[in-house]
Amino acid sequence: MMNKLSRPAEHGGRRKVLVVEDNDLNREILCALLEDEFRVIETSDGEEGLEALAENYTDLSVVLLDVYMPRCDGFEFLRRMRADERYDSVPVVVTTASDRDDDEIACLKLGANDFVLKPYNVDVIKNRVNNIIRLRESAAIVNQLMYDEVTGLYSKEFFYREVEDAFSGSPEAEYDLVCSDIDNFRSMNDRYGEANCDVLLRALAEREMELLPGLVAGGRIGADMFAFLMEHQRPGWQRVLHSVTGGLPLPNVNVKFGVVERADRAMTVPKVCNRAIAALETVRGRIGVNVAMFDDELHECQMLEQAIREGMETALSELQFSVFYQPKHNVRTGRIGGAEALVRWFHPKIGTISPGLFIPIFEKNGFITRLDMFVWEEACKELKRCQEAGLPCVPISVNVSRLDFDVADLPSRIEALADKYGLDHDMLHVELTETAYSDNPEAVTDMLRELKERGFATELDDFGAGYSSLVSLNALPLDVMKLDMSMIRKATELDDFRIMESTIKLAQMLDLKTVVEGVETVEEVERVTEMGCDLIQGYYYSKPLNREDFEAYLAQEGKR
Repeated sequence: MMNKLSRPAEHGGRRKVLVVEDNDLNREILCALLEDEFRVIETSDGEEGLEALAENYTDLSVVLLDVYMPRCDGFEFLRRMRADERYDSVPVVVTTASDRDDDEIACLKLGANDFVLKPYNVDVIKNRVNNIIRLRESAAIVNQLMYDEVTGLYSKEFFYREVEDAFSGSPEAEYDLVCSDIDNFRSMNDRYGEANCDVLLRALAEREMELLPGLVAGGRIGADMFAFLMEHQRPGWQRVLHSVTGGLPLPNVNVKFGVVERADRAMTVPKVCNRAIAALETVRGRIGVNVAMFDDELHECQMLEQAIREGMETALSELQFSVFYQPKHNVRTGRIGGAEALVRWFHPKIGTISPGLFIPIFEKNGFITRLDMFVWEEACKELKRCQEAGLPCVPISVNVSRLDFDVADLPSRIEALADKYGLDHDMLHVELTETAYSDNPEAVTDMLRELKERGFATELDDFGAGYSSLVSLNALPLDVMKLDMSMIRKATELDDFRIMESTIKLAQMLDLKTVVEGVETVEEVERVTEMGCDLIQGYYYSKPLNREDFEAYLAQEGKR
């Protein structure tokens, strides 16, 4: 599988032909017959012919070889030529004055492709040569489509075909399908360069082909993703996968594997591969875990993800999405001082779908921007209803996805919504996560600055989750810092609030208001109040509320 035909190069529209002939007159006649159509290289014996072959094989279309020559005859030439895999794709036409069948059979066994008898007939020889070249170039084109140039594995299309053939050709056999992928391959490309990473991919493909048991076929189905079909193995063979990365040409290569055992032959090959990839995704980025099996639980998750993707348009048009509001309480007044808009999905068949499931999917397929604009408009409608009902009106913060910052007119669109419902701009807060900033800091900074200029407040959400960056605090035009609920969970667990207190003091030094999320007990309320926090958001005061309950909550607040 690793050997491939090379594409013959053309020079000024003419293909290159090597003539190996010891008889001066015959060689002169043959070259004269060919030189109007081909670039001809002529040599006078087999040794010279082999030297010319070594220099020109990459763009050589055909070799015309005499059989009986001194030093190195045609038989020896063929033996030495076919012993070198570099020349596998170069066809040979034998020229001979002999009509002995033994000679023809011997040459064919040694790898000759055709014969031309002497004396030469111009039409015969040109047609024989052109037919050989056409066959060779057709094979080269097919080969180029069939094999991946970098790794020598099948191309995706031909791999799928090989798997289909295996499924249909052996109906009783059981097969496993394995997909492999390199963690952080894009970063490796940036660090080591494309050429070095191509060497890595080739070495990895060869290593996997060598180690995987019962291998049937292997293909490259993505930039650094390979797929392999194997005869089903007994449990425990997966330990082989842990030794794949040994001896690779670049350091710290972390390869992940997803495995589908006993692949369902009634399923399309791409779908089987998708199952293996789904398993692989569960271990991507994890340390010490390299192999994952596709199982029933993962299948259920995959089916749910498919239902989410297929149902998102209908859900938006049929108002299956609903916006809930979680109050934020002002520490100093003890009354509601704001709220966060949170989207929920109530599917008519599946039931409640967690935002933790559908939001990452929407961020991948781009639907998140439409959903975010829906939430913005619902928040504007809610503020308008509260105004008209005489309820206490508090600012509502709305999350923006990292993809929203690719929408060039986002500030104008948010402003248009606020103006459509007659709202003061400071009643709407734009809430972003640090990850959104780290993905595209310049674009985020420019857009937040424009939103502030239009009168909207800006909040940094989830500060303290993961690896918070102090640079973002100094660079972004912010009004509010929200401390992630993980901070208070950990502080309560350890009974150590020093980091939280320092973070709140840092925010105060930067003239930022602070919101602490996840506050659930009276003890936590007292601690964050002592630290100087401005607003508290959490179940101690209220869970996220639907529109009706939120308005009732506001009405109750108005009576205090």
